[in-house]
Amino acid sequence: MPEAESRAKESCVVFVALCLLMSVLWLGSAYGQVEEEIAAEHGYIRAGNDQLFYDLLGQGKALVLLHDGLLHRVTWDEQFPVLAERFEVVRYDRRGYGRSSRPREPYSDVADLRVLFDSLRIDRAALIGCSSGASLAINFALEYPDRVDALVLVGPVVSGLDYSEHFHTRGGRWVWTDETSPEDVIQYWAVTDPYEIAPHNLDLKERVKRLLSVSPQNIEPDKFELRQPPDRPAVKFLTEIAVPVLIVVGESDIPDVHAHAGAIEAGVDNAWRVVIRGCGHLVHLEAPDIFNELVIDFLKELD
Repeated sequence: MPEAESRAKESCVVFVALCLLMSVLWLGSAYGQVEEEIAAEHGYIRAGNDQLFYDLLGQGKALVLLHDGLLHRVTWDEQFPVLAERFEVVRYDRRGYGRSSRPREPYSDVADLRVLFDSLRIDRAALIGCSSGASLAINFALEYPDRVDALVLVGPVVSGLDYSEHFHTRGGRWVWTDETSPEDVIQYWAVTDPYEIAPHNLDLKERVKRLLSVSPQNIEPDKFELRQPPDRPAVKFLTEIAVPVLIVVGESDIPDVHAHAGAIEAGVDNAWRVVIRGCGHLVHLEAPDIFNELVIDFLKELD
């Protein structure tokens, strides 16, 4: 009996291991179906007790791409290889997103970005950020002005500037309850919301839905419970930003984002704002060719 029990346990262990292996292979396959495979350096960086996943491609002046609060680093698929023809480009998943680990301790996005700079031996870089990634870019530029060459802010928000009730409820369209399922969240933000992606961009809505279905951790709110706010509200200190700033906003983005973009433009001496027709919040995904041309032209002096 002991020998039989031992064999049974061994069989069980083997079966579990095979199941885990199949799960890993399936997940990798699933990522491959929605994440464009780009030949680049990949790796993990330790940030406290957590890990940040990054991609690096190209040579030259450094650019760091900062994703929004919904998607992870794959939001930059249309920019990553194009910009890498001229620059050394890094994109990464913030804690709780994509392939980075879920937060297990209090953390700061600004401190994590500093860890990325130091780990990859980046002295200075231009930062390109969307939405909350744009807010992070601003906060980092204020904290470490000697490490930032320029800012490109897509659908930006800035810490210290309040949001309207219209923004929080998406004009009365969005209400979170205990009965709200992950599928409901994905359906709303990827498909239903009229501001995140302009209503006519149906193919992109479906692509974003697939991305979120494979990476449901992106929409889990728990990670924000451990995130530490910036040391000071950026909106009051925008005049300290001395580098060139390009602000890109979609004409169909929610009014609060246009208000934040206007506040940033008014607060930064060397800022330029462009509004793109036919786009919502994710301009770089909705009009990648126009966006890329704007960015390359803006960053000519860094090349």
